[in-house]
Amino acid sequence: MSLEEDILIERFLRNKLSEKERNNFLDKIKTDPDVREKFLLEKQLFETLNEEEWSYASKIDTTEVEEYTTLYRDNADRLKQVIQKATTNHKRKGKIRRLTFFSAIAAAALFAILINFYPQNDSYTIDEIYANYNTEKLPSLVTRNSKEVQKDLSLAERNFKNKNYKEALLHIDTLLELDPENSTLYIYKAISHIETGEFAKSEASLDTLIHSDLIDAEKGYWYKSLLYLKAKDLEKCKQMLQIIIENSYFNSLKANKLLKDLATYEE
Repeated sequence: MSLEEDILIERFLRNKLSEKERNNFLDKIKTDPDVREKFLLEKQLFETLNEEEWSYASKIDTTEVEEYTTLYRDNADRLKQVIQKATTNHKRKGKIRRLTFFSAIAAAALFAILINFYPQNDSYTIDEIYANYNTEKLPSLVTRNSKEVQKDLSLAERNFKNKNYKEALLHIDTLLELDPENSTLYIYKAISHIETGEFAKSEASLDTLIHSDLIDAEKGYWYKSLLYLKAKDLEKCKQMLQIIIENSYFNSLKANKLLKDLATYEE
């Protein structure tokens, strides 16, 4: 993975590519598994870390990364393997992103917080468990798109954030007709249907995402587990969580914790 490709990924995530450059980059992701893997890692971190943390720093050696891993060894054995792999695969001469460093801290800290934040308490209701886990910050819909769709994107996101889900859905459906390969729209649509109690429509939207070849297709499993949780279909919820854990899909650590919480709830 070259430094030029890293810069290209960052420019893509910041919506600084031209339409031609963007299309070329999307084609590269589909055909090059190494670039795709690196992009998915950086995309998730870009959505998690703030602007100041998304920068360059002096090279960080394996020892420094290992020190941060050790702090969370009791709760993050799996994370340690990920960090070691990232350290091996993404060393560079001169300067390197603080990405590996911050991914170790952010992921480990998040894991520790999740463990301590939700007490093992069978007095929780399913709705309360759902509320605890339905806290994922979605990426903004507003991007460098053409002016023709910018208004609908803005209205869809604004209504969604204001919990006007039915109004948001009107704009989301219009946008999906124009841009059926926008994976984020499917997630917004699915959550909106969950919140309005239209579980079958939410499931259909997530199935479309899961069975697509879009970059965020695997996120559909996580939101489908939340759908089944909200619908109080715990067996299907646990099936989704097992798929996420076994395949190390998006939010696999959260999925493992949610599965344990459900086991406690049913005791």
